[in-house]
Amino acid sequence: MKKGLTSLELTAVMNELQFLVKGKISQIYHQEKKELILQLHAPGEGKQYLKIIPGKFLCLTSKKDAPLRPSGFCMQLRKYLSNAFIKNFYQKDAERIVVFELEKKEKYYLIIELYSKGNIILVDEEYNIIGLLERQIWKERIVQAKEKYVFPAVRVNWKELSEKELESILQKSEKKNLATSLATEAGLGGLYAEEVCKLAEVDKNCLPQEVDAKTPAVIIKSIKKIKKLIEEPAGFIYEEEITPFALLEKKEKKKTKTYNEAINTLNPFIVVSPYERRIGTLIGRVNQQEEAIKKQEERIELNTKKGELIYEKYTPLQKLLDIVKELRKGKEWSEVAEELKKEKKISKVDLKNKKVIISL
Repeated sequence: MKKGLTSLELTAVMNELQFLVKGKISQIYHQEKKELILQLHAPGEGKQYLKIIPGKFLCLTSKKDAPLRPSGFCMQLRKYLSNAFIKNFYQKDAERIVVFELEKKEKYYLIIELYSKGNIILVDEEYNIIGLLERQIWKERIVQAKEKYVFPAVRVNWKELSEKELESILQKSEKKNLATSLATEAGLGGLYAEEVCKLAEVDKNCLPQEVDAKTPAVIIKSIKKIKKLIEEPAGFIYEEEITPFALLEKKEKKKTKTYNEAINTLNPFIVVSPYERRIGTLIGRVNQQEEAIKKQEERIELNTKKGELIYEKYTPLQKLLDIVKELRKGKEWSEVAEELKKEKKISKVDLKNKKVIISL
Protein backbone atom coordinates (compact mmCIF):
# COMPACT_ATOMS: atom_id res chain seq x y z
CA MET A 1 0.00 0.00 0.00
CA LYS A 2 1.07 3.57 -0.65
CA LYS A 3 3.15 5.04 2.18
CA GLY A 4 4.16 8.55 1.05
CA LEU A 5 3.66 11.41 -1.39
CA THR A 6 5.49 12.20 -4.61
CA SER A 7 6.34 15.80 -5.49
CA LEU A 8 3.32 16.02 -7.80
CA GLU A 9 0.97 14.60 -5.15
CA LEU A 10 2.29 17.02 -2.53
CA THR A 11 1.51 19.87 -4.96
CA ALA A 12 -2.10 18.61 -5.17
CA VAL A 13 -2.38 18.41 -1.36
CA MET A 14 -0.99 21.93 -0.97
CA ASN A 15 -3.42 23.31 -3.55
CA GLU A 16 -6.27 22.08 -1.35
CA LEU A 17 -4.73 23.45 1.85
CA GLN A 18 -4.29 27.08 0.79
CA PHE A 19 -7.40 28.07 2.76
CA LEU A 20 -5.27 27.65 5.91
CA VAL A 21 -3.27 30.80 5.05
CA LYS A 22 -4.15 33.65 7.46
CA GLY A 23 -5.31 31.04 9.96
CA LYS A 24 -3.91 30.46 13.44
CA ILE A 25 -2.26 27.57 15.29
CA SER A 26 -4.39 27.03 18.40
CA GLN A 27 -2.86 23.77 19.72
CA ILE A 28 -0.17 21.20 18.94
CA TYR A 29 -0.19 17.46 19.69
CA HIS A 30 2.68 15.04 19.19
CA GLN A 31 1.47 11.48 18.69
CA GLU A 32 3.47 8.29 18.80
CA LYS A 33 5.60 7.23 15.83
CA LYS A 34 6.52 10.85 15.01
CA GLU A 35 2.96 11.88 14.06
CA LEU A 36 2.31 15.57 14.73
CA ILE A 37 -1.15 17.17 14.79
CA LEU A 38 -1.58 20.92 14.37
CA GLN A 39 -4.94 22.20 15.55
CA LEU A 40 -5.68 25.22 13.40
CA HIS A 41 -8.36 27.85 13.10
CA ALA A 42 -8.92 28.61 9.41
CA PRO A 43 -10.71 31.79 8.22
CA GLY A 44 -14.32 30.95 7.42
CA GLU A 45 -13.76 27.24 8.08
CA GLY A 46 -13.20 27.05 11.84
CA LYS A 47 -11.27 24.28 13.59
CA GLN A 48 -9.08 22.05 11.42
CA TYR A 49 -6.63 19.26 12.26
CA LEU A 50 -3.54 18.94 10.10
CA LYS A 51 -1.81 15.57 10.41
CA ILE A 52 1.93 15.56 9.66
CA ILE A 53 3.95 12.37 9.34
CA PRO A 54 7.55 13.32 8.47
CA GLY A 55 9.00 11.40 5.54
CA LYS A 56 5.49 10.31 4.53
CA PHE A 57 2.73 12.87 4.06
CA LEU A 58 0.55 15.59 5.53
CA CYS A 59 -3.20 16.01 5.19
CA LEU A 60 -6.31 17.15 6.99
CA THR A 61 -7.80 14.70 9.44
CA SER A 62 -11.01 14.65 11.44
CA LYS A 63 -9.69 13.54 14.83
CA LYS A 64 -6.80 13.78 17.25
CA ASP A 65 -5.53 11.41 19.92
CA ALA A 66 -3.87 13.61 22.51
CA PRO A 67 -1.14 11.75 24.44
CA LEU A 68 -1.15 12.01 28.23
CA ARG A 69 2.38 13.39 28.24
CA PRO A 70 3.40 15.63 25.33
CA SER A 71 6.96 15.16 24.08
CA GLY A 72 9.71 17.68 24.75
CA PHE A 73 9.61 18.71 21.07
CA CYS A 74 5.86 19.24 21.31
CA MET A 75 6.29 21.48 24.36
CA GLN A 76 8.95 23.47 22.51
CA LEU A 77 6.62 23.97 19.52
CA ARG A 78 3.80 25.07 21.82
CA LYS A 79 6.10 27.60 23.48
CA TYR A 80 7.01 29.28 20.19
CA LEU A 81 4.00 28.64 17.96
CA SER A 82 0.82 28.62 20.07
CA ASN A 83 -1.49 31.32 18.65
CA ALA A 84 0.94 32.04 15.81
CA PHE A 85 -0.63 33.29 12.56
CA ILE A 86 0.01 31.50 9.29
CA LYS A 87 1.36 34.20 7.01
CA ASN A 88 2.20 31.79 4.21
CA PHE A 89 2.16 28.03 3.59
CA TYR A 90 3.87 26.52 0.56
CA GLN A 91 5.82 23.71 -1.06
CA LYS A 92 9.51 24.53 -1.56
CA ASP A 93 9.90 24.56 -5.37
CA ALA A 94 9.14 20.99 -6.48
CA GLU A 95 10.79 19.39 -3.44
CA ARG A 96 8.95 17.24 -0.92
CA ILE A 97 9.34 20.01 1.63
CA VAL A 98 6.56 22.14 3.13
CA VAL A 99 7.20 25.52 4.78
CA PHE A 100 4.94 27.32 7.26
CA GLU A 101 5.76 31.03 7.51
CA LEU A 102 4.50 31.97 10.98
CA GLU A 103 4.20 35.19 12.97
CA LYS A 104 3.79 36.08 16.65
CA LYS A 105 5.96 38.82 18.10
CA GLU A 106 8.75 37.29 16.02
CA LYS A 107 8.75 35.46 12.71
CA TYR A 108 9.35 31.70 12.53
CA TYR A 109 9.42 28.97 9.91
CA LEU A 110 8.20 25.45 10.52
CA ILE A 111 9.81 23.21 7.90
CA ILE A 112 8.43 19.74 7.20
CA GLU A 113 10.61 17.32 5.25
CA LEU A 114 8.62 14.53 3.58
CA TYR A 115 11.49 12.64 1.92
CA SER A 116 13.76 9.88 3.27
CA LYS A 117 13.35 9.52 7.07
CA GLY A 118 11.67 12.90 7.25
CA ASN A 119 11.98 15.66 9.82
CA ILE A 120 10.24 18.70 11.36
CA ILE A 121 12.41 21.74 12.00
CA LEU A 122 11.58 25.01 13.73
CA VAL A 123 13.80 27.95 12.68
CA ASP A 124 13.87 31.67 13.35
CA GLU A 125 13.72 34.45 10.77
CA GLU A 126 17.39 33.91 9.90
CA TYR A 127 16.88 30.13 9.51
CA ASN A 128 18.80 29.34 12.70
CA ILE A 129 17.48 26.02 14.04
CA ILE A 130 15.61 26.44 17.35
CA GLY A 131 14.36 22.87 17.67
CA LEU A 132 13.83 19.79 15.56
CA LEU A 133 12.32 16.35 15.72
CA GLU A 134 15.52 14.50 14.88
CA ARG A 135 19.18 15.43 14.51
CA GLN A 136 20.42 14.35 11.08
CA ILE A 137 23.80 14.42 9.38
CA TRP A 138 23.86 14.35 5.59
CA LYS A 139 26.82 14.36 3.24
CA GLU A 140 26.19 17.97 2.19
CA ARG A 141 24.57 19.43 5.35
CA ILE A 142 23.97 19.00 9.07
CA VAL A 143 20.52 19.42 10.58
CA GLN A 144 20.82 20.04 14.30
CA ALA A 145 19.96 22.68 16.91
CA LYS A 146 21.83 26.01 16.76
CA GLU A 147 23.01 25.32 13.21
CA LYS A 148 21.80 27.31 10.19
CA TYR A 149 19.15 25.37 8.31
CA VAL A 150 20.13 24.78 4.69
CA PHE A 151 17.60 23.45 2.18
CA PRO A 152 18.74 20.43 0.13
CA ALA A 153 20.21 21.14 -3.31
CA VAL A 154 17.49 22.10 -5.77
CA ARG A 155 16.71 19.50 -8.40
CA VAL A 156 14.74 19.95 -11.64
CA ASN A 157 11.41 21.68 -11.01
CA TRP A 158 8.89 19.82 -13.16
CA LYS A 159 6.31 22.57 -12.53
CA GLU A 160 8.45 25.14 -14.36
CA LEU A 161 10.15 22.83 -16.85
CA SER A 162 10.50 24.37 -20.31
CA GLU A 163 10.59 22.58 -23.65
CA LYS A 164 14.25 23.55 -24.11
CA GLU A 165 15.22 22.27 -20.63
CA LEU A 166 13.44 18.98 -21.21
CA GLU A 167 15.12 18.56 -24.58
CA SER A 168 18.51 19.05 -22.88
CA ILE A 169 17.65 16.52 -20.15
CA LEU A 170 16.64 13.88 -22.68
CA GLN A 171 19.70 14.44 -24.89
CA LYS A 172 22.05 13.99 -21.92
CA SER A 173 20.11 11.15 -20.32
CA GLU A 174 21.64 7.71 -19.92
CA LYS A 175 18.46 6.13 -18.57
CA LYS A 176 17.09 2.95 -20.15
CA ASN A 177 13.90 4.59 -21.47
CA LEU A 178 11.90 7.81 -21.70
CA ALA A 179 9.62 7.03 -18.74
CA THR A 180 12.59 6.43 -16.41
CA SER A 181 14.21 9.68 -17.51
CA LEU A 182 11.02 11.65 -16.86
CA ALA A 183 10.54 9.90 -13.51
CA THR A 184 14.03 10.52 -12.11
CA GLU A 185 15.63 13.34 -14.09
CA ALA A 186 12.51 15.48 -14.54
CA GLY A 187 11.20 14.65 -11.06
CA LEU A 188 7.77 13.30 -12.04
CA GLY A 189 8.03 9.91 -10.32
CA GLY A 190 7.38 6.59 -12.04
CA LEU A 191 3.57 6.56 -12.02
CA TYR A 192 3.16 10.09 -13.37
CA ALA A 193 6.00 9.78 -15.88
CA GLU A 194 4.09 6.91 -17.48
CA GLU A 195 0.85 8.87 -17.29
CA VAL A 196 2.49 11.83 -19.07
CA CYS A 197 3.67 9.46 -21.83
CA LYS A 198 0.11 8.13 -22.22
CA LEU A 199 -1.35 11.64 -22.39
CA ALA A 200 1.28 12.69 -24.90
CA GLU A 201 0.79 9.46 -26.87
CA VAL A 202 4.53 8.78 -26.97
CA ASP A 203 6.35 5.48 -26.48
CA LYS A 204 7.52 5.32 -22.86
CA ASN A 205 10.06 2.61 -23.78
CA CYS A 206 12.01 4.55 -26.41
CA LEU A 207 15.51 5.77 -25.58
CA PRO A 208 15.49 9.39 -24.28
CA GLN A 209 18.14 10.50 -26.82
CA GLU A 210 16.15 9.03 -29.71
CA VAL A 211 12.85 10.90 -29.25
CA ASP A 212 11.85 13.00 -32.24
CA ALA A 213 11.94 16.81 -32.27
CA LYS A 214 8.20 17.09 -31.47
CA THR A 215 8.26 14.93 -28.32
CA PRO A 216 9.51 17.52 -25.76
CA ALA A 217 6.71 19.90 -26.77
CA VAL A 218 3.93 17.31 -26.43
CA ILE A 219 5.35 16.12 -23.09
CA ILE A 220 5.40 19.67 -21.71
CA LYS A 221 1.82 20.10 -22.93
CA SER A 222 0.81 16.92 -21.04
CA ILE A 223 2.55 18.11 -17.86
CA LYS A 224 0.60 21.37 -18.09
CA LYS A 225 -2.64 19.38 -18.42
CA ILE A 226 -1.82 17.49 -15.21
CA LYS A 227 -0.90 20.75 -13.44
CA LYS A 228 -4.33 22.07 -14.39
CA LEU A 229 -6.03 18.91 -13.11
CA ILE A 230 -4.38 19.12 -9.69
CA GLU A 231 -5.35 22.75 -9.16
CA GLU A 232 -8.67 21.34 -7.92
CA PRO A 233 -7.87 17.68 -7.22
CA ALA A 234 -10.07 14.83 -6.05
CA GLY A 235 -9.11 11.48 -4.54
CA PHE A 236 -8.88 8.38 -6.72
CA ILE A 237 -8.12 5.23 -4.75
CA TYR A 238 -6.67 2.28 -6.69
CA GLU A 239 -5.27 -1.06 -5.56
CA GLU A 240 -1.83 0.33 -4.71
CA GLU A 241 -2.08 4.04 -5.50
CA ILE A 242 -4.00 7.11 -4.41
CA THR A 243 -3.91 9.81 -7.06
CA PRO A 244 -5.25 13.39 -7.31
CA PHE A 245 -6.77 12.79 -10.76
CA ALA A 246 -8.11 9.80 -12.69
CA LEU A 247 -5.48 7.60 -14.34
CA LEU A 248 -5.87 6.59 -17.96
CA GLU A 249 -6.67 2.93 -18.61
CA LYS A 250 -7.43 2.23 -14.93
CA LYS A 251 -10.62 2.06 -12.90
CA GLU A 252 -10.54 3.37 -9.34
CA LYS A 253 -11.92 1.34 -6.41
CA LYS A 254 -13.22 4.48 -4.70
CA LYS A 255 -13.38 8.22 -5.30
CA THR A 256 -13.36 10.97 -2.67
CA LYS A 257 -14.35 14.62 -3.00
CA THR A 258 -10.90 15.88 -1.95
CA TYR A 259 -7.40 14.46 -2.28
CA ASN A 260 -6.73 15.18 1.41
CA GLU A 261 -9.61 12.89 2.32
CA ALA A 262 -8.12 10.08 0.25
CA ILE A 263 -4.61 10.56 1.70
CA ASN A 264 -6.07 10.44 5.21
CA THR A 265 -7.02 6.78 4.60
CA LEU A 266 -3.32 5.85 4.55
CA ASN A 267 -1.63 4.23 7.51
CA PRO A 268 2.13 4.15 6.87
CA PHE A 269 2.77 2.30 10.13
CA ILE A 270 0.98 -0.91 9.11
CA VAL A 271 3.49 -3.72 8.69
CA VAL A 272 2.66 -5.94 5.72
CA SER A 273 4.14 -9.44 5.55
CA PRO A 274 6.22 -10.38 2.48
CA TYR A 275 3.53 -12.91 1.54
CA GLU A 276 0.74 -10.31 1.62
CA ARG A 277 2.91 -7.91 -0.36
CA ARG A 278 3.57 -10.59 -2.96
CA ILE A 279 -0.14 -11.46 -3.18
CA GLY A 280 -0.99 -7.76 -3.61
CA THR A 281 1.61 -7.42 -6.37
CA LEU A 282 0.22 -10.46 -8.20
CA ILE A 283 -3.38 -9.22 -7.88
CA GLY A 284 -2.30 -5.85 -9.28
CA ARG A 285 -0.51 -7.58 -12.16
CA VAL A 286 -3.57 -9.71 -12.94
CA ASN A 287 -5.78 -6.59 -12.95
CA GLN A 288 -3.38 -4.83 -15.32
CA GLN A 289 -3.33 -7.84 -17.65
CA GLU A 290 -7.11 -8.04 -17.64
CA GLU A 291 -7.32 -4.33 -18.51
CA ALA A 292 -4.75 -4.80 -21.28
CA ILE A 293 -6.71 -7.78 -22.69
CA LYS A 294 -9.92 -5.73 -22.67
CA LYS A 295 -8.21 -2.84 -24.51
CA GLN A 296 -6.72 -5.27 -27.03
CA GLU A 297 -10.13 -6.87 -27.67
CA GLU A 298 -11.60 -3.40 -28.25
CA ARG A 299 -8.79 -2.62 -30.73
CA ILE A 300 -9.35 -5.94 -32.53
CA GLU A 301 -13.08 -5.24 -32.82
CA LEU A 302 -12.46 -1.70 -34.11
CA ASN A 303 -9.79 -2.77 -36.60
CA THR A 304 -11.97 -5.65 -37.83
CA LYS A 305 -14.75 -3.18 -38.59
CA LYS A 306 -12.25 -0.93 -40.37
CA GLY A 307 -10.97 -3.87 -42.42
CA GLU A 308 -14.49 -4.96 -43.39
CA LEU A 309 -15.38 -1.41 -44.45
CA ILE A 310 -12.19 -1.10 -46.55
CA TYR A 311 -12.96 -4.48 -48.20
CA GLU A 312 -16.53 -3.34 -48.92
CA LYS A 313 -15.28 -0.09 -50.48
CA TYR A 314 -12.24 -1.65 -52.13
CA THR A 315 -13.09 -0.71 -55.76
CA PRO A 316 -13.67 3.07 -55.23
CA LEU A 317 -10.68 3.21 -52.86
CA GLN A 318 -8.42 1.57 -55.43
CA LYS A 319 -9.68 4.05 -58.02
CA LEU A 320 -8.80 6.99 -55.74
CA LEU A 321 -5.38 5.48 -55.04
CA ASP A 322 -4.72 5.17 -58.77
CA ILE A 323 -5.74 8.83 -59.23
CA VAL A 324 -3.27 9.94 -56.52
CA LYS A 325 -0.47 7.87 -58.07
CA GLU A 326 -1.16 9.37 -61.50
CA LEU A 327 -1.27 12.92 -60.16
CA ARG A 328 2.02 12.42 -58.29
CA LYS A 329 3.88 11.94 -61.56
CA GLY A 330 5.80 15.18 -62.04
CA LYS A 331 3.62 17.25 -59.68
CA GLU A 332 4.18 18.76 -56.22
CA TRP A 333 1.93 17.77 -53.34
CA SER A 334 0.33 21.24 -53.34
CA GLU A 335 -0.80 20.69 -56.95
CA VAL A 336 -2.02 17.19 -56.12
CA ALA A 337 -4.04 18.62 -53.22
CA GLU A 338 -5.84 21.10 -55.50
CA GLU A 339 -6.79 18.32 -57.91
CA LEU A 340 -7.93 15.98 -55.13
CA LYS A 341 -10.28 18.61 -53.69
CA LYS A 342 -12.45 18.03 -56.74
CA GLU A 343 -13.13 14.44 -55.59
CA LYS A 344 -16.28 14.32 -53.44
CA LYS A 345 -15.12 11.43 -51.23
CA ILE A 346 -11.94 13.22 -50.14
CA SER A 347 -12.65 15.25 -47.01
CA LYS A 348 -9.14 16.55 -46.28
CA VAL A 349 -5.64 16.64 -47.73
CA ASP A 350 -2.94 16.94 -45.06
CA LEU A 351 0.07 18.38 -46.90
CA LYS A 352 2.23 18.52 -43.77
CA ASN A 353 2.05 14.78 -43.16
CA LYS A 354 1.30 13.85 -46.80
CA LYS A 355 -2.00 12.17 -45.95
CA VAL A 356 -5.31 12.01 -47.81
CA ILE A 357 -8.37 11.61 -45.57
CA ILE A 358 -11.34 9.92 -47.21
CA SER A 359 -14.95 9.87 -46.00
CA LEU A 360 -16.46 6.40 -46.35
